[in-house]
Amino acid sequence: MRWPAAAALGLCAAQNAGSFLLMRYSKLEHADYSDMVAVLVAEGIKLAISTAAYAVECGGLPGMARSLRGDLVERRAEWMRLGVPALMYTAQNFLLFVGAANLDASAQQLAYQTKILFTALFARTLLGTRLGSAQWLSMLLLVLGVLCVQGAFDAAPSGGGGRSGGGHGHARG
Repeated sequence: MRWPAAAALGLCAAQNAGSFLLMRYSKLEHADYSDMVAVLVAEGIKLAISTAAYAVECGGLPGMARSLRGDLVERRAEWMRLGVPALMYTAQNFLLFVGAANLDASAQQLAYQTKILFTALFARTLLGTRLGSAQWLSMLLLVLGVLCVQGAFDAAPSGGGGRSGGGHGHARG
């Protein structure tokens, strides 16, 4: 793996872990904001960044507008099909905030990672996609990780930092 790819992978991993920890901290310490507003602001920021990147790729705003207009006309059905997963992704992000307030950070992260398993299973059953042996091994390890964390929660004493008390080990006042 070349260094730019390794750096991008490292940054994505750090962003993914950091976002969960920040979300959890904000929900436990500063829970007086709307989850839906937070999700919409985050999606708006991503839209602005991706729009700017696409404008640069197309040689400016006029080129981007021409490209989008042509794509929307030629591939209208594809855009509609892409809208469904986009809405589901937004709903998932909203539910992440609910999980942040009610689960330990490690349990929330592992539960969130099961999306990879469900994506693989749906791709296999609905789209007929074939997964390699390394990919299936990764799915197995993911399931084992989720089961290990679940077993740790089940074994935790009820007065400890397990699932009791809203899953974060202290009562909010």
